[in-house]
Order: sequence, then structure tokens, then C-alpha cells
Amino acid sequence: MLREIYVDLNNIFLSLSDGIDLANPEIACHQMRCAYMVWQMAKEAGLPRERVKRLYMAALLHDIGALTPKDKTRLHTFEETDIRAHCLRGEVLFQSVPLLAPAAPIIRHHHRDWSDCDGTIDDADVLDAQILLLADWVERLVRRDCFILSQMESITARIRSMEKTIFHPDVVELFVRASDREEFWLDVASPRLYGLLLREGPLRSIEIPFEDIASIAGAMQKIIDFRSPFTATHSAGVAECAALLTGHFGYMETEVKLMHLAGHVHDLGKLIIPNAILEKQGKLTREEFQVVKQHTYFTYEVLLSIDRLERVAEWAAFHHEKLDGTGYPFRVGSEKINTGSRIMAVADIFTALTEDRPYRPGMPLDKALGILTEQADSGKIEPRVVTLLGDHAKEISQQVKHAQLESMRFYTKHFTDAVLAEHRVA
Repeated sequence: MLREIYVDLNNIFLSLSDGIDLANPEIACHQMRCAYMVWQMAKEAGLPRERVKRLYMAALLHDIGALTPKDKTRLHTFEETDIRAHCLRGEVLFQSVPLLAPAAPIIRHHHRDWSDCDGTIDDADVLDAQILLLADWVERLVRRDCFILSQMESITARIRSMEKTIFHPDVVELFVRASDREEFWLDVASPRLYGLLLREGPLRSIEIPFEDIASIAGAMQKIIDFRSPFTATHSAGVAECAALLTGHFGYMETEVKLMHLAGHVHDLGKLIIPNAILEKQGKLTREEFQVVKQHTYFTYEVLLSIDRLERVAEWAAFHHEKLDGTGYPFRVGSEKINTGSRIMAVADIFTALTEDRPYRPGMPLDKALGILTEQADSGKIEPRVVTLLGDHAKEISQQVKHAQLESMRFYTKHFTDAVLAEHRVA
């Protein structure tokens, strides 16, 4: 029987929002700042509590469809011409999470100008998408190298200039009323905004059960992996392999499910790695590998900020550590690497070896097991886990490939350029 596991909803969304925006210091906290602004505008409009929560959640994760650091930066600097692609991907990702599904229409239309809207401003989806669009514009107009209060008037004037074309007049008026105090702008630019929203935001004191946490982690797996067809199935495979190994190791159902969750988010920090490095067909340069090394550090920092997921953070983030202390980035040795982290390390290596990569096809099962055995014999990874994997290799390999096939089907159905082009016309 699975012990009940609950996590603070506000905490998990704020941390994931923060993690998604790690791609570039110039866009750090973009979604969080937008969430603060839509919350203030929604209060000004007197929207019902549940609708405020829906809009706030949408704002915190509205750019999840912008999968690469380059995509995020181009959006933030107004350089992206294909503005709808990330909206369509985001809509699909929101629909895949029961908690987020009601906000999916907002995500689909959060870059639709008022002059192109089909409905009326009395339509909840239309109004909420317009509020998010305005907040997104304001945040992108804020210069991070200038004092925020010196920008209030110029940004407000710019927003007013787009009334009736980009924004409905009622939405502009909501913004003007909500922002007519210095506190609003100082909060937007505050380095303590995370804490403010955690203490006072619309989702405060709401706890969600494990099923909802797992569905959010499943969406994060897609955000992490779907940046490239070369990585589209990796975390799904690692999660399946790690969970199966954990079960064979004799752990309870709770640990098996938590390990599956950890596998889905073990590469969360790769959201900051440029695709040029992830998809490089040749050997990485020393400088490129140094860039890659930071990904587990950020995985750990983001997950550790979510209360009650401390074990998940460690299991997920230590997958490149070695028992002899030669791993990265923490350089911990065997005395600080627990069994869950040892299982994750083996699952990650096994999955990486047996899947196709830009520079090589996936290895046969016997060759992959041979490499794992060599690493175990040299004191780098846990021999007991490698032996367990060898004893159940065929079964685990089949289930890993099944999980990866399901992930690739989702990717092919929703995320290929041809599919996106079809939805743009619809």
C-alpha cells in the first residue's frame, strides 16, 4: 500500500517555473513575474477564487512549450516569428496534467492579439488569455539593467499605445489600476518574489497527492526530453529502468513510485544546455563538457527547493556521481551516495547505452551490460545493482523500450513540425 505523500502545490509550481526559466539569466523569473502580475490584475477584476488560481497556474508555466534555451530567449527579446508553436506545444502539455488541463485554452491563446480574438471579452478564456498576454508584454519590456521605478511610466505608456489592437481596453484599465503603486513594480523586480508568492500567492496552503505530483513530473519529462528527437525518450526509459530495479531490490511501492518520479526529472537541469551541445554528433570539447556538467547541479537545486521531495532530489541529481569520488558535479564518494542514487546511476548509463544517440546507434544488450560490469569492477558504480540488472536484463530492457516507445508516440503525435503546422491552420 502506497503511503500518502503530499506536496505543497504552490511550492512545486514555483520551483518548476523557476527551473524552466534557468535557460538564460536575462529571462530568469519571467514566468514568476507574469504570475504575480496576473494575480494582481485578477484581484483588481474581482475574479472568482478558482479562476484566479487557474490563471495564476497558467502564468507560472505559460512558456513550457518553448523547449530550448534559444526558443526562450527569442521569445523574450521579441525575435521569434513563429509565435504560435510554443503556445500549441504548451496547450498539449497542460492537457496532459489533470490539474493544468482547465488552463490549456489560456495557454493556446496567450499570444493572440485582441484584434484577432474570436470571442468577446466576457468569455472567461478570452479575458484570461488577454490578462496573461498583457503581463507577458510588460515583463518583456522591463529592462533588467535599469531601476524598475524609472521604467513605470514608459512601460505603461507603451501598453496604452496598444489598446484596442493588442489588448482590450478593459484589460489595459485593469493593468493601470493594479500597477498604480510603486509596490507593484518593486514586487515584480524583487529577488524575493519566490518567497512572496509562496507565502501569499493564490495557491498557498494547498497540498496535492502523489498522483498529481506524478502527472506533473510526467509533463516535465516531456519538457526536458522533447527538445530533440535524439532525447525524446531518454527520461522515460531511465524512469522505467530505475523503478524496475528498485522493485527488484525489494523496496516498497512508495519508493518504487518515487524512483519513477525521480527518473522523469533527473535531467531537469538540461533545460539550460544549448541544443547545439545536446545534438552534437562528434565528441564534446572540454568547454562543452564543462557546460554539460552543470545540469545535475541545477536538477538538485530546483528539486531540493520543493519541500518533502528531498529524497527525489538526491536520487535524481546524483546520477553522474561515482563511488570512487570521480563523478560530477558534487564529487561525493560512496559514503554519501545512497542506494537510490546508485540505482539511478546504473539506470541512466544503461538507458543511454542502449538508445540511439546523434553520434552512434544504441548498443546491443550484452555489450551494454559488459560496459556496466567494467565500471562496477573498477569501483565507479554499484556492483549489486549491475548484477541485479543482469539477472533481469531481458525483462527490464523490454519494459524500458516499451516506455520509450510510448514517449516517442506522444512526441510524434504532438510535437513534430508537421503536426504543429497542421494545428496552426486549424
